[in-house]
Amino acid sequence: MYFSTGSFYGVFSATSTDGLNWAIEPGVRLSTSAAFLESSSITAMGLYFDPALAGGPYHAYYVGLSSGGYAILSAKSADGLAWTKDPAFSLIFSSAPAGPAAAPGRFPKLNNSATARLRSPRPFLAGPHKVNLYYIRDAGGRPDEGTFRAFALQSLDDGVTFSTETLLLDATGLFQLDVSTLTDGRLRLFVSAPAVNSSTVSLVLAADSADGLSFPAAPALVFSTYAEVNELSCIAAARSTETFRFRLYLTSTVLASSGTSVYSALTSSPVVTGISPGLVYIDDPATDFTVTGEVFSPALAAAALTGPGGPLAIISVTPVSDMAVTVRAVPTGAAPGVYSVSVTNPDGVPGTLPNALTLDFRPGFTRLTDNLFRPLGAANKVKIDITTFLAGNVKARIYTINGGLVKSLLDVAAPAGTRTIFWTGDTEGGRTAASGLYLLRVTGPKLKETEKIVLIK
Repeated sequence: MYFSTGSFYGVFSATSTDGLNWAIEPGVRLSTSAAFLESSSITAMGLYFDPALAGGPYHAYYVGLSSGGYAILSAKSADGLAWTKDPAFSLIFSSAPAGPAAAPGRFPKLNNSATARLRSPRPFLAGPHKVNLYYIRDAGGRPDEGTFRAFALQSLDDGVTFSTETLLLDATGLFQLDVSTLTDGRLRLFVSAPAVNSSTVSLVLAADSADGLSFPAAPALVFSTYAEVNELSCIAAARSTETFRFRLYLTSTVLASSGTSVYSALTSSPVVTGISPGLVYIDDPATDFTVTGEVFSPALAAAALTGPGGPLAIISVTPVSDMAVTVRAVPTGAAPGVYSVSVTNPDGVPGTLPNALTLDFRPGFTRLTDNLFRPLGAANKVKIDITTFLAGNVKARIYTINGGLVKSLLDVAAPAGTRTIFWTGDTEGGRTAASGLYLLRVTGPKLKETEKIVLIK
């Protein structure tokens, strides 16, 4: 962990084996001396690790503040303890564009006012030689917390030069950010911000991206505190020592005191986001369901699919990753309806997605044999097979093409399965019907069909 204090404006470090108990290491990692940093103080820092990086593998970007304003500076380290500043690198978001002799990495004019204020530089190794630099800045000019927004720059040369910036979120008033990755390769952006109608930073939101630059969904709330008594400042997200959980570190100032401390929050329960297939039938055999989400333990304890008739029989639960688990369950003969999906980690805490799975029955159907027949000849009847997949009332009637009832063939409460009936061409009164075209109408559970029958005397 790297941190700074208001009394020194330098960067220090601490180590931990469990992410909870920390020991401060002796010495200063980054100094604010002018000869070393060319700035009077350091207000924020972020780094990434790249084993192939020359002069690395640790590469840090930090905000240096001096009489000239805010700038993002760069330093590298072989061990994470001793750092060497890159004297040629300086990203300045100012009113003056970079000239032709500007140092590599200098950013051109963004606005026509004073130097923008910068927060939370967070570099991320997105591929060989490809670095995304995430940060928060305002629009320059007079200080206005409402103008701070999240941006990113992209580099294809190990962070030496960066492309034009991208606005990440359509949200203002952001305070700090951090980035992490999910097992499926997506990037998660964490941002802290005040609650609505509040000036105290008390919320942490998160949004996911497939490419690291486009965030199609609005940020979702993942953590909050009481705005009246507790204010969040810096945030940092990391995998816990268990690997399948996230741990969020928060620098928090209790408003009733002058002290600032670092706290942590942990994703304790599984989060279920989906299931595939999402539709099965009551006559299906044992089926493998892929349940997706997060915070699934590799020693997963249990899973359940529960609906109107109770839980489905579970044959096996097989963890795939911290974001997926395979559940083999038996829908055969279960009650139709909407089922909830739950996953439980070994600590007994479940995560549930309501109304995630639909268990249905298939549409019924009708099959005719000899639908052109002579009631007075050898082929003297029509064979009618009616199949339904759920018990219920089944009706079969013969009508004229004008809608007149000729004969009711069937009207019973039938179990699921196939019933065979016949029409010999007779009417309700027992007489032989006239030659012509007739309509067979069959209704039942998810069954409503009309078939044509030709009678020839």
